[in-house]
Amino acid sequence: MRALFWILFIPSVASAEWKLGGAAGPYINAFQFSSKNNVPAQKAGVQLDLKMDKKINSNWRFRSDTWIRTDFNSPDSVEAFQWNAKNLYLQNRSGGLTFRLGFQTLAIDGPDMVNPADVVHAKNWVDPSSPVTLGSAGLSISQEISHWNWELFYVPMQTRPVLPGEHSPWLPRQNRLPIESADTELRIPNDVSYQYLPSTELDDATKHNVTAKIQRKSENFEFQVIYLNGLSQSPFLLTEVNATLVAVNPKQILLVDGPVRLRPLYYRHQAIAGTFVLPFESWAIRGGFNWLKPKQSDERVPGETSMMVLGMEKNMETSWGMITGIVEHVRQKRQDESQISFLRSVMEEAWTLGLRIPWGDETTFLVGGIYDQVGRSSVYRGAVTHRLSNSWSIEAGAQYLHGPSDTLLGIYHRYDSYQLKALYSW
Repeated sequence: MRALFWILFIPSVASAEWKLGGAAGPYINAFQFSSKNNVPAQKAGVQLDLKMDKKINSNWRFRSDTWIRTDFNSPDSVEAFQWNAKNLYLQNRSGGLTFRLGFQTLAIDGPDMVNPADVVHAKNWVDPSSPVTLGSAGLSISQEISHWNWELFYVPMQTRPVLPGEHSPWLPRQNRLPIESADTELRIPNDVSYQYLPSTELDDATKHNVTAKIQRKSENFEFQVIYLNGLSQSPFLLTEVNATLVAVNPKQILLVDGPVRLRPLYYRHQAIAGTFVLPFESWAIRGGFNWLKPKQSDERVPGETSMMVLGMEKNMETSWGMITGIVEHVRQKRQDESQISFLRSVMEEAWTLGLRIPWGDETTFLVGGIYDQVGRSSVYRGAVTHRLSNSWSIEAGAQYLHGPSDTLLGIYHRYDSYQLKALYSW
């Protein structure tokens, strides 16, 4: 696929004039914990978003949108240099149809805080609390007819998830492993070490992924429905350990000896998802759902899962500027799982709140939170962005995680973090 793409691309745009844009700058992210085993409590490096665009003629266009990030403190190569071709494709419009060949990220509109229709692409899970969507190399065909839009996307070889490195702080170093089994608990010694094993793939999960989307947009109502047959985007890690049984009631508790060996498991599933927007004058009702079912019956993968989101967005004009508030209710049906699941299902029945508050033309405050009523767990975030000039801006933020020790978020109670970054845009 990559070779074919470049054969088509090079003759078409070799002499083209580019429209360039993007942003770049340094960042630092510090966690509030101490650890051994060469596990860094700070992340620092440079992040780059590079955009290139060229309309070759009335029918042909080339677009590139690439994300690059380095981490000077990580001893793992997967974290020391990360990159993502979010969009890198050649586009042709013919007979009302739009064809795109290359790396693409399918646009999935939905609720801002939690979007249940975001099921198509794999994720970069280096920071599981802020995963990054990864582009997929394939061929898409789309068409707009009045208020309607449909799109088909074929991916011969799906991009695999990027998992945290073996020295990542997000692989827990205290208490227990992040599994959701009601019958088993895997306890670990402090600062346990981890080792990745070669992956296992069921049902050729990364091959021949297909997505279909139909969408309707109007001033009074918007909705979309998505069908996916392909790779599950959530990371699933099989644990292979030596352990000692320390308790059998009320559940089986095992004390694990290091290293903990992790084997990525890739499996195929079917997904049906959708979202809608019902706008009014200064506010809107937004919602969405998903239903996920593995294609192959295997005891190592979860059964059917589903999620529903319903929320309201309100815009309020003030002397400071336009304040935007978002409230959402999330319900998730999930299976007990005996494998590592990171932070992908911290919610079972939760409320989310988000506020965007401007302070003049140069400063914006963002605050948000998620509270799960079942697990009594919460995630809170705050950030402030200040524009120094037309090109330079700085951002400072913090994240706070809280939950009882028997919940998934309770494992990460020490993972409060702070971030500072500067960006130069052009």
